[in-house]
Amino acid sequence: MSKLITQVLFVLRKHFWGFVLFSIIIMVAFCSFSYVRSFQNASAILAFMYPNASDGLYPNGTFFNAYNIFTYEVIENAIRKAGLEGYVKPSNLMDEITIRPRSGASLISTQFIVSYAKGKDDQLGAVSAEGLLNAIIYAYIDHFHEIYSNDQSVLDLDIIDEKYSEYSDLVSYFNVALNQLQKYLSSQQINDKDFVSDDGTSFQDLINIIERYRLNSLVEIKSVIDERGVTQSRDAYIKRLNYRTWKKSNAYDYNRKMQKLYKKILQDYESRLTSVVFIPSLDAERKFYMSKTKIGLDIHALNATNYEEQAEEIQRQINQTNQNISKITDQENLSMQAANATRLNSMIAELRKQLNATMEKIRLLEKKYSQYKNHNYVMVSPVEVSFMEHIKAKTAVVITGVLDVLLLVALVVLQQKKKGKGSN
Repeated sequence: MSKLITQVLFVLRKHFWGFVLFSIIIMVAFCSFSYVRSFQNASAILAFMYPNASDGLYPNGTFFNAYNIFTYEVIENAIRKAGLEGYVKPSNLMDEITIRPRSGASLISTQFIVSYAKGKDDQLGAVSAEGLLNAIIYAYIDHFHEIYSNDQSVLDLDIIDEKYSEYSDLVSYFNVALNQLQKYLSSQQINDKDFVSDDGTSFQDLINIIERYRLNSLVEIKSVIDERGVTQSRDAYIKRLNYRTWKKSNAYDYNRKMQKLYKKILQDYESRLTSVVFIPSLDAERKFYMSKTKIGLDIHALNATNYEEQAEEIQRQINQTNQNISKITDQENLSMQAANATRLNSMIAELRKQLNATMEKIRLLEKKYSQYKNHNYVMVSPVEVSFMEHIKAKTAVVITGVLDVLLLVALVVLQQKKKGKGSN
């Protein structure tokens, strides 16, 4: 053993400066490579700061999942933000991103470390890895504000195609949709009446636009339908209207019979039952006094009036339905059916186009408002990396030490082989 130690010390003394030079070369090469390579990787801390984040929920109450940063939509938006369309594939980028919780005592983490490591096929050009990572994170934050900050189900209006329903049904659907939008925008306006986006749009501006659609565009469309008798399927629609008239006629007959019944009850009342009587009552000072009132007559008279009013309203609806049928079967309207349908389809298409454009404005304003209101819901901070971490100094020392040992072993073995040949 002492002989081996002697040989090792001899080799070290003989090649000392060689070992020093070798170690320096290895250290410089490894640290330089690590330093350059470090700029192809980037990490940042993503912290969720809203109240129920620690409960594992989004602000809107749905279950939280930070790993949604990997969605294709977010990745595509990040590539657009970085201006790297065609240079970085979304599928590759999804594989190059990692997200892990930061260490903490809580079982539900509210802070995550997001990292990006440049792939061999990525062509970043002038964009740094850190720049691309920021684009990814802020694309995710946009997604977060757009989807999870508020319940926006009312904005997901799937306007049915007019060819699958009658024109009158489509008008009713549009009317319901516009009312829902107005209620949604009004509730947002109540939350912050003074909010105005960068382009000067407020919730009241959009409420006014929706109101114009409802009072102008829909009224005009309905007028063409009613006056021109335009239908998708004339015979089928007339059958629907006739069935509606039959149901309303039954309701009309019922209300008229109930009206007559209550009138008969009033006529049959004996005057002594409907005369003025005295009943004990309490005044404001809680003292008894005898109050005059009428019994029987008032309630039955009110019921008779209500049934009469309902019957008159039903008759008005029946008359309107019959008028619609006469418009549909009018010979002049029938001869112009194709032209009227073309005009009506054009009006509906224009309303649909305008509404879709307005919906985009609503989504954009809602997104801006969410970012304004919840700007501190998601916080981003860089992961600080020192120069020594950039060059991986500790790793360089370990690798250099291992290589020095291997070189030393190789030289000792070579020295022993030389001695063996010399002794022979």
